Amino acid sequence: MSSTYSKTQRKCQSCGAPLYVRRDVVESETGLGRVDVMLVCRDETCAEPARHLRTEHLQPA
Repeated sequence: MSSTYSKTQRKCQSCGAPLYVRRDVVESETGLGRVDVMLVCRDETCAEPARHLRTEHLQPA
């Protein structure tokens, strides 16, 4: 699994800290991949550190 991060202008609803978008790329045994897109709080002590936004399914090449 690999992850990429990008900054956003959004603020965390729980603590007010800036958020970033994390994209986790996961590949199954069958070769089909998916990308889980999460909003992640930059404050590690936050009560709600991550929230799942969506899952994108990758098309096989």
